Amino acid sequence: MRPEKLVMKALQKAHSPLTAEEVAGRIELDGGGGIDVTRVAHILHQLERSGSVAPLGGGRFLALRERNLVAGRLSMNRRGFGFVSTPLGDIYIGKKEAGGALHGDTVAVRLDPRKTREGRAGTVVQVIERGLTELVGRFERHGKLGIVVPTDPRIRGDIFIDLATSTVQAKPGEIVVARITRYADRRDAMQGVITKVLGTEDTPGVDVEIIIHEHGLASEFPEEVIEAAEALSQDVEGEIARGRHDRRDLFTITIDPADARDFDDAISLEREGGGFRLWVHIADVSHYVPWDTVVDVEARHRATSVYLVDRVLPMLPEHLSNIICSLNPGQDRLTFTAEMLLDKTGLVEQYLLYPSVIRSDRRLNYDEVQGWLDGGGFPDDGIERLIRDFRTVAEEIHKRRIVRGALDFDTVEARVELDDAGEPVDVALRSRTEATNMIEEAMILANEIVARHMTAAKAPMVYRIHEDPDDDALSRVAVILKEFGYPIQDMHGASPRTFQKIVAFAHGRPEERLINSLLLRALERARYVEYLGPHFGLASEAYTHFTSPIRRYPDLIVHRLLRAQLTESLNKPPTADMVPELAWLAEHSSTMEREAEAAEDESQKLKLVALMARHLGEEFDGIVTGVMGFGLFVQLENTAEGLVHVEAMTDDYYRFDAERFMLWGENKGLTYRLGQQVRIRILEANVAERRLDFEMA
Repeated sequence: MRPEKLVMKALQKAHSPLTAEEVAGRIELDGGGGIDVTRVAHILHQLERSGSVAPLGGGRFLALRERNLVAGRLSMNRRGFGFVSTPLGDIYIGKKEAGGALHGDTVAVRLDPRKTREGRAGTVVQVIERGLTELVGRFERHGKLGIVVPTDPRIRGDIFIDLATSTVQAKPGEIVVARITRYADRRDAMQGVITKVLGTEDTPGVDVEIIIHEHGLASEFPEEVIEAAEALSQDVEGEIARGRHDRRDLFTITIDPADARDFDDAISLEREGGGFRLWVHIADVSHYVPWDTVVDVEARHRATSVYLVDRVLPMLPEHLSNIICSLNPGQDRLTFTAEMLLDKTGLVEQYLLYPSVIRSDRRLNYDEVQGWLDGGGFPDDGIERLIRDFRTVAEEIHKRRIVRGALDFDTVEARVELDDAGEPVDVALRSRTEATNMIEEAMILANEIVARHMTAAKAPMVYRIHEDPDDDALSRVAVILKEFGYPIQDMHGASPRTFQKIVAFAHGRPEERLINSLLLRALERARYVEYLGPHFGLASEAYTHFTSPIRRYPDLIVHRLLRAQLTESLNKPPTADMVPELAWLAEHSSTMEREAEAAEDESQKLKLVALMARHLGEEFDGIVTGVMGFGLFVQLENTAEGLVHVEAMTDDYYRFDAERFMLWGENKGLTYRLGQQVRIRILEANVAERRLDFEMA
């Protein structure tokens, strides 16, 4: 029998994912002769390309029921449809084509030869791996039968609970967590057991707990992970004796938000000749968290820290994230340093990358640094000299990025402020400042230096790429820009410089925030990959994430790869064991990043809606951010967004002009269009659904 058929036979008989080593072992046990593991791995990748097997995490493969399928993760939309992320791009899945798959499942898709309005479409024909094992929902009781109705609208179908065998008792109306014991098929509904009662919806903290469970985020560390982390300790002098560079004599500072609890980057700066020597020091988490240790497996699963409105879900236990890895002032800390010699124009003339030891001299925050830059009052001459020189260096680095085409959006971040009971009291709007830009420029430069270094070394690597915008998305933006009178004829194949011109033209205009938002939405999402690719937004040919290993798993991977490259140990364990996993690690990190961002946004929106619920009937100024046939979306100054439904627009009969993104009154001729400033009144605030309804004032 041909080797390809032997491999497929072994996978099909297993009915479960196997690694290349396991496939080779099963072939030998079945009397198929010995096939080298390397040969089996090669065949598996060939079968993957032909759509006969699907790759899963950890180097595992699963046989598909049909040939010529594509596999990927399913992301459902709240309106019932979804997309499967595949190597061919996103595949649209209609409501009736999901085949019983749930949000987060890894699925196999049969492509539809016809192209739909949403692009390439397909039908789910096989659930390869379940991404959802439990869900959160509202408990209801019907006689001896219990039902959990998912709070997440992306999950279609209720879960039925056998109350006779349930060990956890819940009351009707309570929010519970249910573990799925049987998935739905054509004959039976989803079944499960209640594992935890969160409380009623108005119980403090339950609203955010719902979001945590909806996005499958880990909120507590297993005991063995905490114990392993707390057993770790520093040996600074021993590390220096083993060759780590001692940089404790450098004047070093951290600059972070005022409410930051962990500090994973610090900078030192000195004048040298006509230019500057800049040191970017990054917490050396990889020293404490080697590949495949119990702490690493947990960090890998989480992939990122999550910053919710009322709490942080850290990637690493507190002993690591806030104590021995955090670059706290006055404490010796192990770091990885990017040392760069820059000329007066911000050009890097030389660089060095090495493990180091630092001692941060001062912890500064963005607000105080910006205050000193605006009005003086520096605490001492040393701080003033460093901050003013740092501003000069950052400005020159920034100029070089802009010249090559990098994008700079003037974004506003809204953070809802809570009282001790978790109730919203205000909204703080945070804009970019010189202080935040200074740190950002230093970190971008360090990330690029590391990416270029690893590229030149032809070493295995995880990169951060940002692909060119989709032409259809650009065409939609072009229509809106023309409606605003922007001097843009065609956005097809737009370069970063085109985006630069639009951002510059919008600066200071009433619609500036809207235009920035539209442009950002038109861009593809940046993601992690194991191959070199350009970053559109930064106009960079090689970029990575190296500067935040306390809170991002890809940065931790990059530290391990960089250290192994510098010590010529890439082909030795444990790094050699990690390298074959880079593709799925990058994909998993990208997926978890999206889930984290969605959860963060939803937690902010939840509290923002709760805050606006106290202002029912009150009037506010806003700007039209969306125009649909069913109404207008209006954003207020504090970033709260709501819908003015056409049914609430009783002064006229309004028609929708899809080409001009406009509603116009048939009788009085009044028009509403994107970017228009309006005054609204708050009609309703549904906190559970995170929804605001407005009417025109």
